[in-house]
Amino acid sequence: MDEKPSTRAVTTALVLSILSWLLIVGTHPSRSRSFGDAVYWEPVTVLGPLVLPLFGIASGHVGLHRTRTGAKGRGRAATALVLGYLSLAFGVARLVGIATAH
Repeated sequence: MDEKPSTRAVTTALVLSILSWLLIVGTHPSRSRSFGDAVYWEPVTVLGPLVLPLFGIASGHVGLHRTRTGAKGRGRAATALVLGYLSLAFGVARLVGIATAH
C-alpha cells in the first residue's frame, strides 16, 4: 500500500459517510417485529445515522486539512464532508421525528 496517511483519512471519511447514508436508507425502527428485534435494531437505527456521520465529518476535515499540504484527495474529502453533513442533518431530523411521533 503506497497510499499516504492523508488519503487514508479521506478514504475513511468517504466510506463512513456512505455507510451512514446506507443506515439511514436501509433501517427503519418500525421494522422490528418482536422485542428481540426491537432491542437489536433500535440502537442501530437511532444511533448509527448520528454517530457514523460524526466520525466521517471528523475524518473528512482531517483529510481536507492534510490535502492542503500537497496530498491528493481534496475532491473526495469535500464529497465526504457534504455527505457527512447531509447525513447528520437527516439523522437529526429523523431522531426528532421518532421522538415526536411516540
